[in-house]
Amino acid sequence: MPNIRANSGSDVFLERLAEGARLRGVTVTVDWFDRRFEFLPEALMFSRMPPGVDIIHANGLNAFAFRRHRVPLVVSEHHYVLDPGYRPYKTAIQHAYQLAVTGRASKRSFAVASMLVSPSRFTERVLKSVAPNAPQATIPLWVDTERFSPTAASVADSTAGRPLRLLFVGNTSFRKGADTLVPLANRLGPGFEILCTGGLRGDGDIEHAATIRQLGRLSTDELVQAYRDCDAVLVPSRYEGFGYAALEAMACGKPVIAFSCGAVDEIVEDGVSGFMVPINDIDGMAGAARRLATETGLGVRMGQAGRERALTHFSEESGVNAYIELYYRLRDAHGRRDVR
Repeated sequence: MPNIRANSGSDVFLERLAEGARLRGVTVTVDWFDRRFEFLPEALMFSRMPPGVDIIHANGLNAFAFRRHRVPLVVSEHHYVLDPGYRPYKTAIQHAYQLAVTGRASKRSFAVASMLVSPSRFTERVLKSVAPNAPQATIPLWVDTERFSPTAASVADSTAGRPLRLLFVGNTSFRKGADTLVPLANRLGPGFEILCTGGLRGDGDIEHAATIRQLGRLSTDELVQAYRDCDAVLVPSRYEGFGYAALEAMACGKPVIAFSCGAVDEIVEDGVSGFMVPINDIDGMAGAARRLATETGLGVRMGQAGRERALTHFSEESGVNAYIELYYRLRDAHGRRDVR
């Protein structure tokens, strides 16, 4: 599994997949490459592959560089950076860079993939329009539901004497909706508190507001505790190929307040495990938060429904096993071709 470390959700995915596959008897070698290779992924063509490899699994940014090896190539793409639907949520500089570097690399990887894997039906639809001839599969992402789990105290329906705590987990980008937090805090007032993690890329620069508290960058155990300590999780993303924060919140028994975008709709059931409001509808998010603050038992019921959905639809067992089955299927098909 060669990967350029980008401090993003794709890194988390790879680490979780590698760990899960090892626990199920698969020998996995993860090669992490410095982020400078993102600017010239072709340079990875000179890297060495460990002996005895049956499958190479990489993401779109660098997968094409390993096609020289005569083994099946699995390519994961969590969201396609040149999707026209993504364009409004990035700067002109970002778009130019993706046209010249990351998007171009992804297209090269799609063209040589033995299997192109999406984490959601939303991303699969996007990729079918870009790479209609590539073999494709959809395998939803997952969460360790034993580690990301509620405690008896974390599902207690009591905010007496304190503000309702809303947690934002993510990098401070426009796509992730970090710019909505100050306006949301101003609408909600002193009866609410918004807690912000620093995401995988550092503390970020979310504007200050009296009811916003920065938690900084958290370890995994600290992040789990932050989910348990909050009352609901904010996912104001404007574009998502999946939506880890929503799933992690649900696994921890917390309701989600999210913009209805991309694949988040496939994770959160509106009115059941959380609230889905139109993109940029800050008033809608504020209204959802107020309902959780005033309707007794609503947060607990939604949290329980989310936890159940995480267990039944997004378990580590189902996700990792689906990848392992794919690996064996591709290996066996490749072996039959070699025999011929």
